[in-house]
This record gives sequence, structure tokens and C-alpha cells, in this order.
Amino acid sequence: MSEIILICLVFFIAGWVQGVIGFGFAVATTLLLVNNMNFTTLVFLNLSMSLTTAVIAMLSGKNLKMIDRGILIRLALTAFVGLILGLFIIEWVDSVILKKATLVVILIASLLSLSKTQSLFAHRRMVWFSGFLSGVLTPSTGINGPLVALHLNATLKDKIATRATMLAYLFVIMGMGVILMSWQQDFSNDTWSLLLKVLLPSIIGYAFGLWSFRQLSNGVFKKTVTVFLIASSLVSLIKLFS
Repeated sequence: MSEIILICLVFFIAGWVQGVIGFGFAVATTLLLVNNMNFTTLVFLNLSMSLTTAVIAMLSGKNLKMIDRGILIRLALTAFVGLILGLFIIEWVDSVILKKATLVVILIASLLSLSKTQSLFAHRRMVWFSGFLSGVLTPSTGINGPLVALHLNATLKDKIATRATMLAYLFVIMGMGVILMSWQQDFSNDTWSLLLKVLLPSIIGYAFGLWSFRQLSNGVFKKTVTVFLIASSLVSLIKLFS
């Protein structure tokens, strides 16, 4: 009983993070639950709950109007190619090694984004690169938002446009990820039961996160995204290497 309470609490926190910055669900749950449950199950739950919160976001007319459709289309196209590759990588590469490499890249990229090299992340070719890598990482680690978030954070000036485009992208990539993982993996009844149990905490957390997001200015929002990426990747690496 205490374990399910912990899992629901973590999914509430992850929902709140997603509500505030538009991504980070998988980062939060992986950081807090990676040693408490099967990793493939955790990835599937992350994809499902991220998709759920993205669906909620897409119900807002204001969010739909603020989506940068050009960036979204390019991200989705390259992510689909990466997603197919990621399904094979999860079978070939040790998930811990892949996760360590991913977190190192995210940490370095986040630190670089604080300097004058931020223009690198706003380069038009970065949308193709970040989309492809995000697709690869979706089924293999579930951590697919950070690299895309760095590009959007450097490219788009308005916090609502950044968050709305990120959530729209997650709607597309998470939808594909859930379908492909459901087809590839034979999940037990316990997994589907757990999915239903974490649904409500995730949605409530997202609602609180949305309220928190509305209190932030554009500048504070951008700094919050960068600080979250640096702190989460750094803590994750410490835990993985300890």
C-alpha cells in the first residue's frame, strides 16, 4: 500500500512539472522511481500520462492558436524516424548506459544554453536534430523532452507559444510511442491497473502546474526551464554513478 502511495505522489509531482514547463514528466518520474519499478513499465506509464496531459492542453483554443506549426511539423517528421530506431535500440543497448549518455548530453547542452552559445540551439537545423534524437529516446529511455525544450526555449520568445508547441509535440510523439509500445510489448494486467491508478494524480498535478505557469513571466519561465534541465540531469547522473 505504501508503494502505490509513493508512486501516485511522484506522478502528481510529475504532472505538476509538466503543467509548469510543458515537459519533464518522464524526467521527474525516472529520477524518483527508477529503482522502485520495472523500467519498461515506467517508460510506458510516462508516455501514457504525458499523452494524457498533452490531450488536455490541446483542448484549449488559446494553446492551439499559439502553436508554431512549422516547427511542430519538422519535429514530428524527424521524431517518427527516430522513434522507429528507438524501438530497436531498447532491445540492443543497456538502458542504464543509454540513460547515462542521454543525461550527460542534456547537462552539457543545458549549461551551454546559459552562455552566448544559446544561438546554437536556435539554429534552424537544430529542430531536425532535436526531433530525431527525441524520437530515438522516446521508447528507449522515455526522456524525450529536454533537447526539444532547449530548441524551443531558444527559438520562441513567448512562454505560451513555447509551452503550447512543446505540448503539441508531446501529443504527437507520445501518441506514436504509446501505440508502438503497446504493439511491441505484452504488458500484464498489473501494468494496465497501475496506469488507471496514476491517472487521477497526474491530472490533478497538471492542473496545479498550469496554475503555477500562469504566475510566471516570460523571463522567469525560460530560466525555470533551464534550471530544471540542469538540476534534474545533474541529480540523475549522481544517482546513476553512485
